[in-house]
Amino acid sequence: MNFFVVDRQRFNDNEYAYGEQVDQKTGDYEKCETCGSPISMRKWLPPLKAKLSKPSYGDFVFGTFTTFLVTERFKKEYEATGLTGIVSFEPVEIVKVNRKRDSSPETPSYYYVSIARSKAVIDEKKSKIRRDGEISCNHCRTGGVIKSLKGIFFEDNTWSGEDIFFPIGLPGTIVVSERFVDFVRDHGFSNINFIPAEEYIPSWVK
Repeated sequence: MNFFVVDRQRFNDNEYAYGEQVDQKTGDYEKCETCGSPISMRKWLPPLKAKLSKPSYGDFVFGTFTTFLVTERFKKEYEATGLTGIVSFEPVEIVKVNRKRDSSPETPSYYYVSIARSKAVIDEKKSKIRRDGEISCNHCRTGGVIKSLKGIFFEDNTWSGEDIFFPIGLPGTIVVSERFVDFVRDHGFSNINFIPAEEYIPSWVK
C-alpha cells in the first residue's frame, strides 16, 4: 500500500476559504493508555461554530482545526464507500463569511471530521528521525522533540488498515491510503492536496 500525507496549508485562501473556530469550547485530550501522556489537541466540543475567510467554498476547509471541515457532498460519497478511518462527522454552523456579498454563492453545509488513531508505528530509522532527547514511552512514542525527518515509513505489520489516520510517532500528521487519494480524485473534491509519504518533510524542520 502506498501512503500520502495531507498537505494542510492552514491559512492559504488564494483559491478557497480557510476557516477559524468561533466561541470555541474544548474538552480533554486523548491520552496514551500506557503512560497517560496527551496524544492529541483538546477535543472541540459542540456547538461547533466557525467563520470562513471568503465566499469561495472548497469541499475541504483547513484552518485552525485539528483536522478539517468537509461538505455534505463529501460526507455522502464517503459514507457510500468502504473506506475507513473517519470516526465521525459533526455539523458546523458557519456564523460568518468574510467579504460575502449578496451575489456570493450560497454557503454549503459543513461537517467537522474526527479521524482514527492507527496502530501504524513510524519506522524511525527509515524515516531518518532525529530527536532532541529520548523517547519516554514506546507505546505512544512521546518524549524527545523531533528535530528532523525525511519521509514517513511504517514499521512492518503495524498499520491497522485505515484509509485516513493519525500514526503513532507523529500524532498530528494526517496520513491517507492510496485508496483515499483515488476516491478524492475520482470525485473531484476540491481544496485538498497530498504528498507521497516517502517524500514528506514537515515545514517545521525545513
